[in-house]
Amino acid sequence: MIVPNRMEEIRTIRVALEEFCEQQNFSSRELFQIQLSLEEIFTNVVSYAHNDDQEHEVEIIFSREGQIITVEILDDGYPFNPLQDAPELAVESSLEDRGIGGVGIRLAKQMMTELRYQRDNARNHLTMIKKI
Repeated sequence: MIVPNRMEEIRTIRVALEEFCEQQNFSSRELFQIQLSLEEIFTNVVSYAHNDDQEHEVEIIFSREGQIITVEILDDGYPFNPLQDAPELAVESSLEDRGIGGVGIRLAKQMMTELRYQRDNARNHLTMIKKI
């Protein structure tokens, strides 16, 4: 699916993911984990990938091969490898001292089995893998 980089598209993404998960007979826990991870990453793309007011496309691909679920998120934003460039979340610090950033990436890392990043054809390509 391809959606514009607008927060209201989370609803569209949620519906598409729920349909995919229903077709694949995922548990509600698996759906929740994938959905939360995807929404966090999409929110980061919408919030930080561009510094203009233009509409940009975000491509999202769901697939399954055996017990492996893959969700790919592609955007044309600034090069950003969330596995290396995201701020480290200081969980031992107070909320006031933590600052902004890192929570969504940390959640995705915890909820998914593996995350991979590459930069292809001037696009960020984040692959989230969930073994069920």
